[in-house]
Amino acid sequence: MKSSGTNLADWWSRRTIRFRLGLWYAVGGTVLFTVFAASLYTYVAVRLARPLDHQLRLDLKTIESNLTVSPKRALLWKGKSLTRPAPWMTDYPWFEIWDENDQLVRRVWPFTENRNLALPSAPRRSIGRDGLISVFNVAPDLRLRTLVVPFESSALPAHWMIRLIRIHQPHADALPDLRLIIFVSLPVMVALLVLGGHVLTRRWLLPLDRMAEEANRISVDDLGRRLPVENPGDELGRLGGVFNVTLDRLQHSFEALDRFVADASHELRTPLSTLRSVGEVGLRKGRTEEEYREIIGSMLEEAQRLQRLVERLLELASAGGGQAAERTKVDLLDSARECAADLTVLAEQKRQTIEISGDDCSLVTDPVLFRQALQNLIENAIKYSPEATTIRVQVRRTESSSAVSVMDEGPGIAPEDRTRLSERFYRPDQSRGRASGGFGLGLAITKAYLRVLGGSLHHEPAVPRGSVFRLELPASWAGTGDATRRRKFPSEISG
Repeated sequence: MKSSGTNLADWWSRRTIRFRLGLWYAVGGTVLFTVFAASLYTYVAVRLARPLDHQLRLDLKTIESNLTVSPKRALLWKGKSLTRPAPWMTDYPWFEIWDENDQLVRRVWPFTENRNLALPSAPRRSIGRDGLISVFNVAPDLRLRTLVVPFESSALPAHWMIRLIRIHQPHADALPDLRLIIFVSLPVMVALLVLGGHVLTRRWLLPLDRMAEEANRISVDDLGRRLPVENPGDELGRLGGVFNVTLDRLQHSFEALDRFVADASHELRTPLSTLRSVGEVGLRKGRTEEEYREIIGSMLEEAQRLQRLVERLLELASAGGGQAAERTKVDLLDSARECAADLTVLAEQKRQTIEISGDDCSLVTDPVLFRQALQNLIENAIKYSPEATTIRVQVRRTESSSAVSVMDEGPGIAPEDRTRLSERFYRPDQSRGRASGGFGLGLAITKAYLRVLGGSLHHEPAVPRGSVFRLELPASWAGTGDATRRRKFPSEISG
């Protein structure tokens, strides 16, 4: 059985944000107003009533130090007899003395006896040692504040009482009114806080409701919708902006996927159609052995082309599928020389030369992915450069990164095509790409490899002609650690 605390937490977690914010606003405001009202009342009460009470306590100390009783029960002030009636002087506090029979022994104050005053009766005897504070209306224009305490003396066999007297300040009467105002205004303030909390939270969270409504309308067939952002500067506005950026990426990814499927279908359809056409032509009539060999050779060429296309697509899927990347120290200059040696045969067919130069440097990266990316660039340079030209591979090291550049002497790339170089199946010159056996996937695969390695692929035109493709890798990749450690990398790949 769940405890009450768990049930309360579950109930609270099921409430809406609007309800929780409104309740917190109301409860917090009520507590703050209550604390403020109590503090105000306490401050006013202390400022108004405490000085009077303090003066009464001082008067009591004065009387205790100056007033005594003789063995004959006569009152003495500083050792001298207190005459009857007692002359009032500024050094006399106002007081009354009552005997054990509740009879007034002496009253010392500035008012004459013939004034029509409603004098208080004998004080109660059931009081504590700290005394009793009281307020009396003795006349329409006169209120007295009194302190009653027991009066003890060695000469008194019985229990007497003394009442200290001072004029009650009129502004002290405002305390009951202040208390009434607080008690009446507190429920009103609580109601206003609850209502205000509901209205404010509803208004503040209204953009969130609109975002939710618009988000419900977004579907695969309608990815162009975006969340409404009323105020980009507040938290909800920034949240909506982040979601809109995410929706932009999703839309671009879906569009890229649609283009990829369409382009892949087109590229696969061509060799398949060729295979079918060549086969149908070969079966229409009887042919000689040499003719059949030629037909089968043509079919094998298309089958080989189809195989290469499928392999390239698999490479692209592998590079974008979160494959494991190995961390090993790689000498970039040596790796560039090995790539050039592997492709020397292709270069020699076109009487081309591959030159390797640069800094002797190394970094921690995946040797297979790096070499495959560099090999793609060198192979492209061989493929698209004229015969009898030089392909230059240069290694450079800076404090924050290492770069390997591949420069060819080909026709270069038009400015309008440079932003789309890494798109899948994109070829600036369609006829040139098909004639050379390319599918427009090499740079897309290379860029995917670089993303796995945490690097980037850059292009710039060469002078006087040609292109420069640069692989740039960070000097520190994925932190430090054992060289054989492997980890998974994000699979996001964009064109």
